[in-house]
Amino acid sequence: MLYQRKISGAELLAAKLELHLHHARFALVGAHAVGVAAVVALLWFQASDVLLLSWAVAMLTLLLVHSMRMSGALEGERFIRGRFSVYVELIASAVLLGVAWSSTVFWLDGILSDQMFYLLLLIVTIISVVAVAVTSVVREVYMANLFATLIPVATWLAWHYDVRAFNLMLAALLTALSLLMALASGWMSRSFGDMIQSSLEREAMNHDFAELSESLRLKNQQLQEARQQLADIATIDELTGLKNRRGANQVFETEISRARRAGFSLAIIMLDVDHFKLYNDTYGHPSGDLVLQKLAEVLMGVTSRAGELAVRMGGEEFMMILPGSTSGDAMSTAEAVRERVAALKMPHASSPTGEFVSVSQGVVACVPGMKTEISDLIDAADRALYDSKDGGRNAITLSAYTPS
Repeated sequence: MLYQRKISGAELLAAKLELHLHHARFALVGAHAVGVAAVVALLWFQASDVLLLSWAVAMLTLLLVHSMRMSGALEGERFIRGRFSVYVELIASAVLLGVAWSSTVFWLDGILSDQMFYLLLLIVTIISVVAVAVTSVVREVYMANLFATLIPVATWLAWHYDVRAFNLMLAALLTALSLLMALASGWMSRSFGDMIQSSLEREAMNHDFAELSESLRLKNQQLQEARQQLADIATIDELTGLKNRRGANQVFETEISRARRAGFSLAIIMLDVDHFKLYNDTYGHPSGDLVLQKLAEVLMGVTSRAGELAVRMGGEEFMMILPGSTSGDAMSTAEAVRERVAALKMPHASSPTGEFVSVSQGVVACVPGMKTEISDLIDAADRALYDSKDGGRNAITLSAYTPS
């Protein structure tokens, strides 16, 4: 009998640190850098230019060092071998950044007018609120930053309640906000933890399956076939969250009928990941699944209008149906997909096409005739897709299909 192996605290911490480093090394540092720029713009005529620029250089240097340390920990996989030291370093960095911001508030309190001072408080508060989205995966890091930033500022305002008209009220608001963000970070951290633990447990379960004796091979195969049948029956693709072919069939028929009646154009884009088998052979299937999930996010991002739909047809092949889109519109959408996939810069070392993951696309658009079926459009788009592949991949081909 198989059992679900429990994930150790060390493994869970390493996975949390990895997720934190992936997101925080750019997003968090970027948020702080934007905050620095906002403060400089706000106070350019309010404080000494030399002092303000010196402060900005010091803050940006601190952020750069912090980003480089996180990138180094991620690339060197120190979050696995030296997870405790990385954990402590992240907390220390969070405290240092928080102290830097709270000290900035203390320094400028005696320089700025009431309006400018409160705008400065708003900037610092926004940074602390934004930080919860990228640092709460390791809650202690966010709490360290929160208690080094908002709590000291709230205390300062309360202590100097008679200096400015709204100091006491803002101190109460910041204290309440800190409590709210602490609760929110706890909820988000638990959600992240459950998600990560569930993912690690699934990986461990798959590894255990691989090590089972031959006597269990048939049962495992039957289980996989049963899961695949359930996925086929369902209307939502389990991996990507997109509609699967079965779930999209009704939508296809509805849209082509509407296009026939209204006499407007209907476009279809077929696409798949270039050299996806080579990618799986090189990086493994879990990484391949991640590529498909990121591609699905791209497709959902470009199919935002009513009626537009992204579908996972199977494997690495996807399709978009675009009601009301002309060939020009559809080509623009396909180019947007190509650019967004390229912007992800997902390494594909074994691809003959390029160093990053790319997609090939086939586009068809027309005003459907009374005898035009959705299968005709799909076939035309599919042929155009193969023309893109034959032409070297990472390409977009417009079908010359004429409806009957």
